[in-house]
Amino acid sequence: MVDVLDEKVAQARKALRLAAEMSRTYYGDKLVLTYSGGKDSDVMLHLALSCLTADDFEVVNSHTGIDAPPTVKHIRKIFEKLNKDGIKATIHIPRYPDGKQISIRSLIVRNVYPPTRTARYCCKYLKETSVPNRLCALGVRGAESSNRKGRDVFATRGIIGGAYKLAAANFFRLTMQRKCIRNHKRLMTLYGIAH
Repeated sequence: MVDVLDEKVAQARKALRLAAEMSRTYYGDKLVLTYSGGKDSDVMLHLALSCLTADDFEVVNSHTGIDAPPTVKHIRKIFEKLNKDGIKATIHIPRYPDGKQISIRSLIVRNVYPPTRTARYCCKYLKETSVPNRLCALGVRGAESSNRKGRDVFATRGIIGGAYKLAAANFFRLTMQRKCIRNHKRLMTLYGIAH
């Protein structure tokens, strides 16, 4: 059991290092780790801290407006420590095009029903668009839903060939430019990451 976990941790670290390199190459900027204050985000942050430097990544939290007070306190505590350690950590307030803040409450009113396991529209507005035109890593467990099982480590988010495509990874999801997607299997093989 420990060997399997060690292998998964090693693969996640390799993927993070590759993602940081791809972010520098294709975007000319640091990798963005999205951070919700939950256990998946904490694991991803811990992995990043163990294999990347402050020059490789920054951390962003998208404020949902419904996080529990202990979660908000945890996020602020972690971000204060990260900033002291030289790692940029910021809280993003999602907004509609008119400038009004997006909240889960406003999304429920707009969509007429709350998000469910089968209709998850909240992340699209509150988290996945917080850092446009950047390479992002999202903490996502494959066991979180049957749709996420077996997905590749690298995936895209956005309009591709007229279709809206959303994919996730066992540890995290990375958004990328189309040329990264075309080459990701070759790069993953080069870095020894299973796909």
